[in-house]
Amino acid sequence: MQFEYTEPQTEVERAFGGFRHISLLGRIEEGDDVKFRKFLERSAPPPRTSVYINSTGGNVEAAMGIGRLIRDAWFSTSVGSYVLNSQNADEPVIPRKFIPGKCLSAATLVFLGGRLRYFTPESEFGVHQFSFKNPSPDSLEKSQRLSAAIARYIEDMGIPAAFLELTALTPGHDLSLLSEERLRELKIVTNGETEAMWGVEVHQEAMWVRGERDSLYGHGKVMLCYSKADGFAFAAMVEAMGRQYELQNFGLVEIVVNGEDVRIDISDRCMREPYGIYIMFMAKLSEEEARTLAYSESFGVQVRTGADAELFLGISAVSTDGGQDKLKGLYGLGSK
Repeated sequence: MQFEYTEPQTEVERAFGGFRHISLLGRIEEGDDVKFRKFLERSAPPPRTSVYINSTGGNVEAAMGIGRLIRDAWFSTSVGSYVLNSQNADEPVIPRKFIPGKCLSAATLVFLGGRLRYFTPESEFGVHQFSFKNPSPDSLEKSQRLSAAIARYIEDMGIPAAFLELTALTPGHDLSLLSEERLRELKIVTNGETEAMWGVEVHQEAMWVRGERDSLYGHGKVMLCYSKADGFAFAAMVEAMGRQYELQNFGLVEIVVNGEDVRIDISDRCMREPYGIYIMFMAKLSEEEARTLAYSESFGVQVRTGADAELFLGISAVSTDGGQDKLKGLYGLGSK
């Protein structure tokens, strides 16, 4: 497989950020995951770089290795190619051209590595049963191990088991092309935002219900917390993405509930601290405020220069679908 990295081409592109992408082209060969790791070490692309895939498949184990490297690096994936479309170096922004492509067989496993995953109807996404190119007497045992590894990989990538079931229904000599609608149903395509994932964490001193979501604007986590010592609290982890100063110093911090129908100003009681790639926000809540979050349809956090500012940093309200029972349960436990 061929790997290509395109950086910003002009001073204007470098000033605005972005304008970076990686192209993965051709058949996936054994050991390409090791080659891709070395390629990333040399080129050092930043998180959120877009990876464009144009491949008919190849070695399954290498494909999963590449996919895990993509996930660990916080890259997004798309099917096709994205190429420079001008030789005029005097242009402040060099035009790029998107070319539809193919993502077939094992290449689909590479695609699943993207934290955000995009697809255009002009491209092709096709699946079939995964198998060995050169069968041998011990192929059955290898096939069983490979099937288990693929199932674990798909689960780790947050993809429903229905995707693996679909691949198993298509013989290796055939190919099932999936529509964009079907890809959305299977949660293979996310476009600019993933669904929220809700979970519960319990520790000796405190417990919390956490919702997290990835988007074009970064990875974010919102939490309703409770401890016997301090009562209820709101917490959020906002991926800084180069906005550390603004997130820590803009004057207005608000919890937004049910879209933006309800605003809770926590500016004067909010702790803000760097935490790895995130800025952490935490503020104590009254019982009434905690109930508002626990029984909400969505909540997030907005950081602005002031009440008149139209633009904000932070996390737009995260849907509580899948977390409502957990949130209500936590509130019920703390309000007794």
